[in-house]
Amino acid sequence: MMMNEQWARRRLALIILLLTPLLLWSVDLPSLDTAIDYMSEPVLLVDAQDKSIVYANPISSTFFAIPHDRLVGRSLLSLLGMKDQSLADLHGKTLTIPHTDGQVRTLQVTVQSLVSNDTYFYLVILQDRTRQEHQLVRSRILSIALFTVLIASILFIALFLVLQVRLMHRLEEQQKKQNYSIKLLQNFLDADRRISYIQDEQGKLMFVNAALELFVGKRSDQMLGSSIESLVPPDFSAKLKNLDEVVMAQQKRMVEDIAWDNCMYRISKFPLVLPDGNPGVGTFALDITEQVRQEEDLQQNLKRSALLVDILSSREKAENQFQLALNRVSELTNSAFGLLLHCDDPTEPLRVHASYGNLQPEGKQLPLPFTRFYQNLLADNSTLIQNQGPIEHPLSDFLNLGGEALTSMITIGYAVDQKLAGIVILANSPSGYTEQDSYQVKLLFASLHTSMIKQQKEGELEESRQSLRLILDSTAEGIFGIDQQGLCTFCNISCLTLLGYEREQELLGRNIHALIHHSTADGKKIDEQDCPIHKTLVTGIGIEMEHDVFWRKDGTCFDVLCYAYPQIKDSLVVGAVVTFTNNTERKANLAKIEYLSFHDQLTGLYNRAYFDEALVAFDTKKALPISIIVGDVNGLKLTNDIFGHTAGDKLLTDVAKVLSASCRSSDIVSRIGGDEFVVLLPNTGSETAQEIINRIQQRMDSMGVLAGRMSIALGWATKMLKEESIRDLYDAAEDRMYRQKTLRRTETQRQQLEVLTNMLFAKAPKEREHALRVQQHAMRIARLLDVSSEDLSLITRAGYYHDIGKVVLDATLINAKGRDTTMQRQYQEHVISGFRILNTFEETIDLAPLVLHHHERWDGSGYLKGLHGEEIPYISRVLRLAEVWEREGLENASNEEIKAVLKHLAGTEVDPNMVSQILSAL
Repeated sequence: MMMNEQWARRRLALIILLLTPLLLWSVDLPSLDTAIDYMSEPVLLVDAQDKSIVYANPISSTFFAIPHDRLVGRSLLSLLGMKDQSLADLHGKTLTIPHTDGQVRTLQVTVQSLVSNDTYFYLVILQDRTRQEHQLVRSRILSIALFTVLIASILFIALFLVLQVRLMHRLEEQQKKQNYSIKLLQNFLDADRRISYIQDEQGKLMFVNAALELFVGKRSDQMLGSSIESLVPPDFSAKLKNLDEVVMAQQKRMVEDIAWDNCMYRISKFPLVLPDGNPGVGTFALDITEQVRQEEDLQQNLKRSALLVDILSSREKAENQFQLALNRVSELTNSAFGLLLHCDDPTEPLRVHASYGNLQPEGKQLPLPFTRFYQNLLADNSTLIQNQGPIEHPLSDFLNLGGEALTSMITIGYAVDQKLAGIVILANSPSGYTEQDSYQVKLLFASLHTSMIKQQKEGELEESRQSLRLILDSTAEGIFGIDQQGLCTFCNISCLTLLGYEREQELLGRNIHALIHHSTADGKKIDEQDCPIHKTLVTGIGIEMEHDVFWRKDGTCFDVLCYAYPQIKDSLVVGAVVTFTNNTERKANLAKIEYLSFHDQLTGLYNRAYFDEALVAFDTKKALPISIIVGDVNGLKLTNDIFGHTAGDKLLTDVAKVLSASCRSSDIVSRIGGDEFVVLLPNTGSETAQEIINRIQQRMDSMGVLAGRMSIALGWATKMLKEESIRDLYDAAEDRMYRQKTLRRTETQRQQLEVLTNMLFAKAPKEREHALRVQQHAMRIARLLDVSSEDLSLITRAGYYHDIGKVVLDATLINAKGRDTTMQRQYQEHVISGFRILNTFEETIDLAPLVLHHHERWDGSGYLKGLHGEEIPYISRVLRLAEVWEREGLENASNEEIKAVLKHLAGTEVDPNMVSQILSAL
């Protein structure tokens, strides 16, 4: 099957081979013109006589960037930028011509002459050799570069060989120095009594000194390359290996004292880098056994001495001191057990005062036989030392040692006033006990016992004194005592403070009357026999003084509230105790309370409570005729809201001053509410009351009160008959006041607005001109926008009052240029103030929201609310345009200048629609 398939394939291939020439013979070959047109190089047919181009293939037009119809007929030489010469001479030459793409092209020219119809032509083929030329240039440059690199490499190798030779000489010198340094270091470390060696990271010894050779009994050549574990016992080497691992892990120096074989070694290990760059560990080891023992002995002696001083100077209670002393003594002597027995009375059993360790005595008192045993044993204050265990002791059962044997014991008795005062028992010290231990313990506990007895006696006395003194010094009242002669026997701290003395000794033993109670406040002398305190000594009866004064050390006096109590012993007066306080503030507070209960705290006038009482008190026939003037301050809320409550308070005080100055001394002027005043005029008719009202109004103008006479509305009424109700009189005056307030409301508001405007113009004179100019600009803009008459009226008034809120600002802030952030934030508050002012008056309430938003910008970057676009009220946008008109000086500008400015600001600060309408109107 496979053979048949192969034979079929061979026959098919043979048939295709035979048919191929027949197929090629049947294909039409292209003409010469067609072949030239499809050539990728420019081909030109040139007239041999005038050298003009007769025919050019399409690629020629592309190459020369000249249309085909314009290319035919042109001179080939001029096209190639050459002078007149034979075209046959160009055959085989290479030309360089600039191309339209800005590059220089290299052309290989082939010229072939042709004859057609007795006319000679040249067939010129231009082959672009630019790429080949560039490659040739690159090849030459690369050859030069390679040659240069070769020369540089040869020079570098030569220089390297020279430097290598020098380096070898230096290394030989350094090797010599290093060998000398190593030998010198070896000699230095061999002279050191410390053991020193160096290990690599596997623990193999790289260096050892003579001290290690002596310690292990081997030479250095026998140790190098081995580990320290193979040279020292396992228990010691294990500790060294652990320390090595820590140093290698943490890469820091470590020092540790290691105990081994009853010796103490101070091991110092540190990380280092070996000559081959690998890590290693260096070690110094020093035997400090003797040094440690000396230090321990010294510390033990110092601790015992310090213990004695510490406990004797301690402020602990005596019982705690004994327990502390036993604990410390047991610790210093390394005793496992300690017991302190006290002997309060020779006839009584010894008492367990303190214990140390796991002792659990069966009771607080020793059985009487044991007491007699120890009293006889230690009668001469001797000491019993037992360092050979085990010890059989009669107290073993009593102490409940828990089956633990006594291996060593010291029993020490100490005396106070030549009598046995106590016994100290210490047991089971590993090192035993010495006479030095006995001496120090006996000295310590005898001193403690003596100190305890002294402290107990002194403590009882001092406690009594302190209790009494504490009571005296804890009182705020001054307290002093006097004897029968009036001499001071004691005084407390408050007494010294009130009288201006610093030390108690300045009063003790001196005559108190002559020091502090010799005169009255006006300087009149007081005889001691007339002194109420002295009379207490005579009569034995306590007294109270409330209207006298005491004199201080500096010569000043103060009111006192004083009590004197007699001291009676065996029915006889032996002295007196006097207590007193400074009564000045109390009396002043009483007077102040009395004053404030009937006076207004702000104005100083009478208050509502006093007026109500006076109204009833003056309602008599004798006071007829009676008139009442009722006043209500105008604009108090406006003043508080705009200028703050301080300004509101000043308005009230100014009105109060005017009322007080305008009325007679017999008149009762009162402030009965926040902004309400009342004047009660006894024996005053209606005409006189009217005169007083006129006087008040004139003074309101002359004294510069805000808004003048418009600052207060006044009404009055007069009672002529006794039968008329005084309350009805007050109500009638109040009704008249409110009628006047209502009728003159518009006039009052207009006056207040004018006052505020004048205040602004007085504070910042340029603001008047600014207000008028902005008003004029706003009217002009409104007319250009063709607004209604109602909007024109609003715009006119809003333009004048748009900056009325600046009245609350300082003049420096108003006139400031280049305000910082804080100043600008304060400056922006004027629009809120302007809103509040205009919103207060009926005449301007419609302007308030327009003025509030006149600093908003079309793009939303204005203040205060950051409104955007048509969210801003229409008239507020007109005011913004008017201020821009004023700011940019467009009043006298040409239409072209106005257009330039407004177009620049349109869409950012001002309404672009308004700008378009204004420009159209212009």
